[in-house]
Amino acid sequence: MGKTKAPNKKIVKKIKKILADNPQGLWIREIARRSGISKSCIHVYLNEYMDNDVKEIVSIPGLVKLYKLKK
Repeated sequence: MGKTKAPNKKIVKKIKKILADNPQGLWIREIARRSGISKSCIHVYLNEYMDNDVKEIVSIPGLVKLYKLKK
């Protein structure tokens, strides 16, 4: 079995800053574009490492999910 890596604090901080600057929420592609981090990496961070910090909002069922910081 593989080891679970701890999240990179710089990446978490960068994602939180982007989401804080956009309280209306952003989709993964836009977070990736603004951060310069791959979409797959953003997805892992939002869904595994930052689950307690972000809220997922379904804008178009099955197609678009927005992510925003929890209050």
